[in-house]
Amino acid sequence: MASSRIEIDGITLNYAISGPADAPVVCLNHCFASDHRYWDPHLPAFEGFRVLRHDARGHGESGKPPGPYSLEMMAGDIVGLLDALDIEHVHICGVSMGGMIAQTVALDHPGRVASLALVNTTSEYSADQRQAWRDRAALVQRDGMAAVHAALMARWLTAAAAASRSPGYVYMEEMIGRFSPASFDAASAAMCGLDTMPRLPEIEVPSLVIATPDDPGAPTETSKKMAEMLGAPLHWLEPAQHLASLEHVERFNGLMRDFLADAASP
Repeated sequence: MASSRIEIDGITLNYAISGPADAPVVCLNHCFASDHRYWDPHLPAFEGFRVLRHDARGHGESGKPPGPYSLEMMAGDIVGLLDALDIEHVHICGVSMGGMIAQTVALDHPGRVASLALVNTTSEYSADQRQAWRDRAALVQRDGMAAVHAALMARWLTAAAAASRSPGYVYMEEMIGRFSPASFDAASAAMCGLDTMPRLPEIEVPSLVIATPDDPGAPTETSKKMAEMLGAPLHWLEPAQHLASLEHVERFNGLMRDFLADAASP
């Protein structure tokens, strides 16, 4: 699918839009270190919708201005893109970093969001988790992306996915190989600013949480707390690591299809 580029408030955003022009819009937000193609295997879940995807700043073919970035900045990129494309409301879905950005859009721009789906993401980081990101960023700045490649791939996908070289594994391996140390530092700084948990009850649209019991980036109790505070159903994908949808494509697609059938109904 061909993508397009557009200038939004001084940054070039690479985006792709598909589906019926008059259908409700779903806005999909990828994880850290990837790009809009993360969602390629999941597009069947959104048949009948207009699907908007973009490369977050610092990622893919979008602009890579100097950091640090913030979640508010990255949420503003989405709202600017919606304005430029004359899109008023979206059903927004995000995985990991994309889920953090999606929460920020829903909280700071509530009139633009019709529903919210959060996938293998979190609403808070402990001091230890923030320090782990700072340590990774420092290591990458010193020794390059190769220094964290193996550890991140093991956090993101299971040993079974690695052994079989599943499509999701091959995709993420490619993406981390292309990611720059500067973008790693800038985008990880945005995630370290995460603190949406206390505000989640402000979100009043239909919501969904999809998580993994063994997720190294989103503790089980955090996923349960998010679902409770959103008043949202919680579904588990397992066995998996952090990027569960890439290992359970059909299950994920079914959950999203069912959720949107209800969320988008009149």
